[in-house]
Amino acid sequence: MKKIILGLIFGLTIFSCNAKGDKNNAEEKSQAMTACEQAAITPGISAAKKELITKYCDCSTDKMLDEFTYAEMMQMKNPSPELQERLMKVIEPCMNDLKTKSAELGE
Repeated sequence: MKKIILGLIFGLTIFSCNAKGDKNNAEEKSQAMTACEQAAITPGISAAKKELITKYCDCSTDKMLDEFTYAEMMQMKNPSPELQERLMKVIEPCMNDLKTKSAELGE
């Protein structure tokens, strides 16, 4: 999971310093999604698991783009406990969904 989160964070380093990302901006979202998926999808992964990861990346990307500024995302490379807690709270529904559906797949 940490690998997925880090991929998402690195994918979100494309915004102006004090602006929040725009989940409706196709280029910004695409870059963030690509980074998230590249961090999480490994060779030999099942198609079903790949689909779950893509859904997780979509969910968490939207939530992070709504919540964090570029400066905050840059701080996530070495986050304060407060920022990390805020991140986990924001993406918690996405992570819970991923865990539940992964368990249903038996993966």
